[in-house]
Amino acid sequence: MKKKYFFMVILLGLTCSLMAQQSKKVNGCGMASTYAEMAFVSFKKAYKAESLDDAKSLLKEALGKAKEASAYTIIPDCNCLNAKNYALNAVTFGNKALKSADLDSLKKWTKKAMDMSLDVLTAIPNCK
Repeated sequence: MKKKYFFMVILLGLTCSLMAQQSKKVNGCGMASTYAEMAFVSFKKAYKAESLDDAKSLLKEALGKAKEASAYTIIPDCNCLNAKNYALNAVTFGNKALKSADLDSLKKWTKKAMDMSLDVLTAIPNCK
């Protein structure tokens, strides 16, 4: 009887350990995914802005979120270099948009930053 309980405790412990490891993997890139999604939403708002000043204000917010996404992609629990590259590209395009003198140029670069933010989201599930 004691052997049966001992075996059940060991089995339960192993199961919990495996589940914790899987949860850790999923949560490891969770913050990168969250920030990439928030960056995308902010870039999209900037893209739809009617004035250059409004768009630039929204771009600053989006850039901060894209930088956070990039930072979270390189933590040991995530370690997703493709996602990091996409996030850094979003930052680069966002900076180019921020330096734009007219709304059309700003929208062109903002659209590219939006696309890179989406690419972060598609790269994360493929990370090891």
